[in-house]
Amino acid sequence: MRFVTITSGKGGVGKSTLAANISYLLSIYGYKTAIFDADVGLANQDIIFNVKPQNTILDVLKGDANFEDIVVQLNNNLYLIPGESGEEIFQYKNSDILEKFFAGVEKFNDFDFLIIDTGAGIGEYVQSFIKAATDTIVVTIPDPSAIMDAYSMIKYTLKVKSEIYLVVNRTKSAKEAHEIFVKLESVAKKHIDSNAHLEFLGYVEKSNLIEEASKRREIVVQSYASSIPAIEIANIVKKLTNSLTKDGEHIKETPNIAIFFKRLLQQI
Repeated sequence: MRFVTITSGKGGVGKSTLAANISYLLSIYGYKTAIFDADVGLANQDIIFNVKPQNTILDVLKGDANFEDIVVQLNNNLYLIPGESGEEIFQYKNSDILEKFFAGVEKFNDFDFLIIDTGAGIGEYVQSFIKAATDTIVVTIPDPSAIMDAYSMIKYTLKVKSEIYLVVNRTKSAKEAHEIFVKLESVAKKHIDSNAHLEFLGYVEKSNLIEEASKRREIVVQSYASSIPAIEIANIVKKLTNSLTKDGEHIKETPNIAIFFKRLLQQI
Protein backbone atom coordinates (compact mmCIF):
# COMPACT_ATOMS: atom_id res chain seq x y z
CA MET A 1 0.00 0.00 0.00
CA ARG A 2 1.16 3.51 -0.78
CA PHE A 3 0.48 6.12 1.91
CA VAL A 4 0.22 9.46 0.11
CA THR A 5 0.19 12.58 2.27
CA ILE A 6 -1.27 15.59 0.48
CA THR A 7 -0.31 18.74 2.32
CA SER A 8 0.41 22.44 1.90
CA GLY A 9 2.31 25.18 3.64
CA LYS A 10 -0.68 27.51 3.51
CA GLY A 11 -4.41 26.98 3.85
CA GLY A 12 -6.89 27.77 1.11
CA VAL A 13 -4.86 26.38 -1.80
CA GLY A 14 -7.42 23.71 -2.76
CA LYS A 15 -5.58 20.82 -1.14
CA SER A 16 -8.67 18.97 0.11
CA THR A 17 -10.52 19.29 -3.19
CA LEU A 18 -7.47 17.98 -5.02
CA ALA A 19 -7.13 15.07 -2.56
CA ALA A 20 -10.76 14.11 -3.11
CA ASN A 21 -10.46 14.18 -6.90
CA ILE A 22 -7.19 12.22 -6.90
CA SER A 23 -8.76 9.59 -4.63
CA TYR A 24 -11.82 9.28 -6.83
CA LEU A 25 -9.78 8.81 -10.00
CA LEU A 26 -7.54 6.21 -8.35
CA SER A 27 -10.68 4.24 -7.51
CA ILE A 28 -11.95 4.54 -11.08
CA TYR A 29 -8.62 3.22 -12.37
CA GLY A 30 -9.15 0.11 -10.28
CA TYR A 31 -7.08 0.95 -7.20
CA LYS A 32 -8.74 0.22 -3.88
CA THR A 33 -8.39 3.59 -2.19
CA ALA A 34 -9.16 5.10 1.19
CA ILE A 35 -9.04 8.81 1.87
CA PHE A 36 -8.33 9.76 5.48
CA ASP A 37 -9.55 13.20 6.48
CA ALA A 38 -6.62 14.16 8.70
CA ASP A 39 -7.10 17.92 8.59
CA VAL A 40 -7.55 18.42 12.32
CA GLY A 41 -8.30 22.08 11.79
CA LEU A 42 -11.00 21.72 9.15
CA ALA A 43 -12.04 18.14 8.39
CA ASN A 44 -14.36 18.49 5.40
CA GLN A 45 -14.05 15.46 3.11
CA ASP A 46 -17.55 14.39 4.16
CA ILE A 47 -18.84 17.71 2.79
CA ILE A 48 -16.86 17.37 -0.44
CA PHE A 49 -18.25 13.87 -1.03
CA ASN A 50 -21.70 14.89 0.19
CA VAL A 51 -22.03 12.18 2.84
CA LYS A 52 -22.97 12.26 6.52
CA PRO A 53 -20.87 9.82 8.56
CA GLN A 54 -22.47 8.63 11.79
CA ASN A 55 -19.10 8.48 13.54
CA THR A 56 -15.55 9.71 13.07
CA ILE A 57 -12.09 8.51 14.00
CA LEU A 58 -12.49 10.35 17.29
CA ASP A 59 -15.26 7.93 18.29
CA VAL A 60 -12.92 5.02 17.62
CA LEU A 61 -10.16 6.52 19.75
CA LYS A 62 -12.65 7.18 22.54
CA GLY A 63 -13.67 3.52 22.39
CA ASP A 64 -17.24 4.36 21.32
CA ALA A 65 -17.03 2.73 17.87
CA ASN A 66 -15.03 0.17 15.91
CA PHE A 67 -12.77 1.36 13.11
CA GLU A 68 -14.59 -0.67 10.48
CA ASP A 69 -17.89 0.91 11.56
CA ILE A 70 -16.82 4.48 10.78
CA VAL A 71 -15.51 3.81 7.26
CA VAL A 72 -17.90 5.10 4.60
CA GLN A 73 -17.93 3.31 1.24
CA LEU A 74 -18.26 5.87 -1.56
CA ASN A 75 -18.05 3.51 -4.54
CA ASN A 76 -16.75 0.00 -5.29
CA ASN A 77 -13.13 1.02 -4.71
CA LEU A 78 -13.31 4.22 -2.67
CA TYR A 79 -13.70 4.59 1.09
CA LEU A 80 -13.72 7.60 3.40
CA ILE A 81 -12.19 7.54 6.88
CA PRO A 82 -13.96 10.53 8.49
CA GLY A 83 -11.84 12.90 10.52
CA GLU A 84 -12.61 15.38 13.25
CA SER A 85 -12.14 19.14 13.29
CA GLY A 86 -9.87 19.61 16.28
CA GLU A 87 -6.72 18.24 17.82
CA GLU A 88 -8.59 16.05 20.26
CA ILE A 89 -7.89 12.91 18.23
CA PHE A 90 -4.23 13.07 19.23
CA GLN A 91 -5.02 13.05 22.94
CA TYR A 92 -6.19 9.44 23.11
CA LYS A 93 -3.33 7.06 23.86
CA ASN A 94 -5.07 4.37 25.89
CA SER A 95 -3.22 1.18 24.94
CA ASP A 96 -6.35 -1.01 24.86
CA ILE A 97 -8.18 1.44 22.61
CA LEU A 98 -5.20 1.83 20.29
CA GLU A 99 -4.83 -1.95 20.06
CA LYS A 100 -8.47 -2.16 19.04
CA PHE A 101 -7.97 0.67 16.58
CA PHE A 102 -5.02 -1.01 14.85
CA ALA A 103 -6.85 -4.35 14.78
CA GLY A 104 -9.64 -2.63 12.86
CA VAL A 105 -7.17 -1.00 10.48
CA GLU A 106 -5.64 -4.42 9.73
CA LYS A 107 -8.93 -5.45 8.13
CA PHE A 108 -8.24 -2.91 5.38
CA ASN A 109 -4.71 -4.04 4.53
CA ASP A 110 -5.71 -4.99 0.97
CA PHE A 111 -5.99 -1.33 -0.04
CA ASP A 112 -3.66 0.01 -2.74
CA PHE A 113 -3.67 3.66 -1.67
CA LEU A 114 -4.33 5.58 1.50
CA ILE A 115 -4.65 9.27 0.65
CA ILE A 116 -4.06 11.45 3.73
CA ASP A 117 -5.54 14.94 3.54
CA THR A 118 -3.60 16.84 6.20
CA GLY A 119 -4.01 20.29 7.64
CA ALA A 120 -1.93 23.17 6.32
CA GLY A 121 1.42 24.20 7.79
CA ILE A 122 4.22 22.23 9.40
CA GLY A 123 2.72 21.60 12.82
CA GLU A 124 3.66 18.46 14.73
CA TYR A 125 0.59 16.54 13.56
CA VAL A 126 1.31 17.22 9.89
CA GLN A 127 4.93 16.22 10.50
CA SER A 128 3.72 12.91 11.91
CA PHE A 129 1.73 12.15 8.76
CA ILE A 130 4.63 13.08 6.49
CA LYS A 131 6.97 10.78 8.41
CA ALA A 132 4.49 7.91 8.17
CA ALA A 133 3.80 8.37 4.45
CA THR A 134 5.49 6.67 1.52
CA ASP A 135 4.79 9.66 -0.73
CA THR A 136 4.35 13.37 -0.04
CA ILE A 137 2.56 15.79 -2.34
CA VAL A 138 2.95 19.50 -1.58
CA VAL A 139 0.27 21.73 -3.09
CA THR A 140 0.78 25.43 -3.72
CA ILE A 141 -0.72 28.25 -5.77
CA PRO A 142 0.87 31.18 -7.67
CA ASP A 143 0.81 33.44 -4.65
CA PRO A 144 4.08 34.72 -3.11
CA SER A 145 3.11 33.84 0.46
CA ALA A 146 1.83 30.41 -0.59
CA ILE A 147 5.06 29.72 -2.47
CA MET A 148 7.13 30.76 0.55
CA ASP A 149 5.05 28.50 2.79
CA ALA A 150 5.43 25.66 0.27
CA TYR A 151 9.20 26.16 0.47
CA SER A 152 9.05 25.86 4.26
CA MET A 153 7.08 22.62 3.89
CA ILE A 154 9.60 21.32 1.35
CA LYS A 155 12.46 22.27 3.65
CA TYR A 156 11.00 20.24 6.51
CA THR A 157 9.97 17.29 4.36
CA LEU A 158 13.44 16.91 2.85
CA LYS A 159 14.74 16.29 6.36
CA VAL A 160 12.69 13.08 6.59
CA LYS A 161 12.01 12.15 2.96
CA SER A 162 14.25 11.83 -0.08
CA GLU A 163 11.61 12.80 -2.63
CA ILE A 164 8.72 15.26 -2.83
CA TYR A 165 6.01 15.74 -5.43
CA LEU A 166 4.80 19.27 -6.20
CA VAL A 167 1.43 20.30 -7.62
CA VAL A 168 0.66 23.89 -8.59
CA ASN A 169 -3.03 24.63 -8.27
CA ARG A 170 -5.08 27.56 -9.64
CA THR A 171 -2.38 28.50 -12.08
CA LYS A 172 -2.87 30.65 -15.18
CA SER A 173 -0.98 28.26 -17.44
CA ALA A 174 1.33 25.27 -17.66
CA LYS A 175 4.21 27.71 -18.23
CA GLU A 176 3.53 29.58 -14.97
CA ALA A 177 3.22 26.32 -13.04
CA HIS A 178 6.49 24.99 -14.41
CA GLU A 179 8.29 28.25 -13.62
CA ILE A 180 7.14 28.00 -9.99
CA PHE A 181 8.41 24.44 -9.80
CA VAL A 182 11.78 25.35 -11.29
CA LYS A 183 12.13 28.23 -8.83
CA LEU A 184 11.32 26.05 -5.82
CA GLU A 185 13.58 23.25 -7.02
CA SER A 186 16.46 25.66 -7.61
CA VAL A 187 16.14 27.26 -4.16
CA ALA A 188 15.83 23.85 -2.49
CA LYS A 189 18.97 22.55 -4.18
CA LYS A 190 20.88 25.72 -3.33
CA HIS A 191 19.82 26.22 0.29
CA ILE A 192 18.65 22.82 1.53
CA ASP A 193 20.31 19.94 -0.30
CA SER A 194 22.07 19.91 -3.65
CA ASN A 195 20.71 16.38 -4.14
CA ALA A 196 17.15 17.37 -3.26
CA HIS A 197 14.70 15.46 -5.43
CA LEU A 198 11.56 17.42 -6.26
CA GLU A 199 9.27 16.03 -8.93
CA PHE A 200 6.72 18.13 -10.78
CA LEU A 201 3.57 16.03 -10.51
CA GLY A 202 1.39 18.46 -12.43
CA TYR A 203 -0.84 21.50 -12.29
CA VAL A 204 -4.49 22.52 -12.35
CA GLU A 205 -5.51 25.77 -13.97
CA LYS A 206 -7.83 28.16 -12.17
CA SER A 207 -11.39 27.33 -13.14
CA ASN A 208 -14.81 28.51 -12.04
CA LEU A 209 -15.99 24.98 -12.75
CA ILE A 210 -14.15 23.67 -9.69
CA GLU A 211 -15.78 26.29 -7.46
CA GLU A 212 -19.21 25.54 -8.94
CA ALA A 213 -18.72 21.81 -8.40
CA SER A 214 -17.70 22.44 -4.79
CA LYS A 215 -20.83 24.46 -4.17
CA ARG A 216 -22.92 21.58 -5.57
CA ARG A 217 -20.89 19.06 -3.54
CA GLU A 218 -19.77 17.34 -6.71
CA ILE A 219 -16.44 15.83 -7.70
CA VAL A 220 -15.11 17.59 -10.80
CA VAL A 221 -13.48 14.49 -12.31
CA GLN A 222 -16.77 12.64 -11.90
CA SER A 223 -19.38 15.21 -12.92
CA TYR A 224 -17.26 17.00 -15.54
CA ALA A 225 -14.94 14.22 -16.69
CA SER A 226 -14.02 15.84 -20.00
CA SER A 227 -13.41 19.34 -18.63
CA ILE A 228 -9.96 20.93 -18.60
CA PRO A 229 -9.48 20.72 -14.80
CA ALA A 230 -10.59 17.07 -14.82
CA ILE A 231 -8.06 16.29 -17.55
CA GLU A 232 -5.31 18.08 -15.65
CA ILE A 233 -6.10 16.19 -12.44
CA ALA A 234 -6.16 12.95 -14.46
CA ASN A 235 -2.66 13.79 -15.71
CA ILE A 236 -1.52 14.11 -12.09
CA VAL A 237 -2.95 10.70 -11.23
CA LYS A 238 -1.42 9.15 -14.34
CA LYS A 239 1.99 10.36 -13.27
CA LEU A 240 1.43 9.13 -9.71
CA THR A 241 0.55 5.67 -11.00
CA ASN A 242 3.02 5.71 -13.93
CA SER A 243 -0.03 5.86 -16.25
CA LEU A 244 -1.17 2.35 -15.34
CA THR A 245 -4.47 1.05 -14.02
CA LYS A 246 -4.55 -1.54 -11.25
CA ASP A 247 -4.58 -4.26 -13.92
CA GLY A 248 -1.48 -2.86 -15.59
CA GLU A 249 -3.28 -1.41 -18.60
CA HIS A 250 -2.36 2.06 -19.81
CA ILE A 251 -4.83 4.71 -18.70
CA LYS A 252 -6.62 6.04 -21.72
CA GLU A 253 -6.73 9.75 -22.32
CA THR A 254 -10.07 11.47 -22.09
CA PRO A 255 -11.21 12.21 -25.64
CA ASN A 256 -11.75 15.93 -25.69
CA ILE A 257 -11.26 18.55 -28.38
CA ALA A 258 -10.00 21.02 -25.79
CA ILE A 259 -6.93 18.95 -24.98
CA PHE A 260 -6.08 18.83 -28.70
CA PHE A 261 -6.05 22.61 -28.96
CA LYS A 262 -4.13 22.98 -25.70
CA ARG A 263 -1.43 20.70 -27.11
CA LEU A 264 -1.55 22.52 -30.42
CA LEU A 265 -0.89 25.78 -28.58
CA GLN A 266 1.84 24.10 -26.51
CA GLN A 267 0.01 24.52 -23.21
CA ILE A 268 0.48 20.84 -22.33
